[in-house]
Amino acid sequence: MIDDAYPVPFTIEKRIAPHTLVLTNRSRERLTALSFSLLGTGSLRTSAPLILDPGRQVRLVVTGQELPRRGIVVVRWFRPDGTEYLWRITF
Repeated sequence: MIDDAYPVPFTIEKRIAPHTLVLTNRSRERLTALSFSLLGTGSLRTSAPLILDPGRQVRLVVTGQELPRRGIVVVRWFRPDGTEYLWRITF
């Protein structure tokens, strides 16, 4: 049996200076065990909670990144049923 597609639960706002990503949980689900990884140069600072309730936001700031280089942030979370998801954001 094939499950229905699961839409990414986030909207994303990108800001240029400094490199900031603001993710908003637009789903109706509580997302737990959030973690963030940076692939590329620089370092990642976050005010991330481990839980992101519907409508709540988390801000990610990438420092040490030189323009116009591209980086990737990998977002990891669990849905209420315990299923793990990963999502890549290129900026």
